[in-house]
Amino acid sequence: MASRRAQLNARLRRYEEKYQKLAAQLAETGYVYDGTVGRQWLTCGKDNCACASDPARRHGPYAYWTTKLKGRTVSRRLSLAEAQLLEVWVENRRELERIKNEMIRLSKKVAPVLLELQTHKSDA
Repeated sequence: MASRRAQLNARLRRYEEKYQKLAAQLAETGYVYDGTVGRQWLTCGKDNCACASDPARRHGPYAYWTTKLKGRTVSRRLSLAEAQLLEVWVENRRELERIKNEMIRLSKKVAPVLLELQTHKSDA
């Protein structure tokens, strides 16, 4: 019984160390932004422009931010500075989601260990 409790406590400590590392990563995450940033090359619509006949000579790339608002897709053209900033923030949001999902996965492993430890406490 004491050996099992020691094993559970050791496992719990490992989980707590991993969780603390994730929390530290979370604290280091910068600003976050929803949506995505993409780039597009466009034709201008002028018949005499080279972009009309040669896809390699299309205009751009132009940066766009896209997200869902109230169930509808919304896009907005971005300046170069906006695109560079939002690309970092969107990536930060993805990292935040990855960390959050890892914390949830780890919490699901911790729950049965804590419950078993509580059971062993009441048995003692």
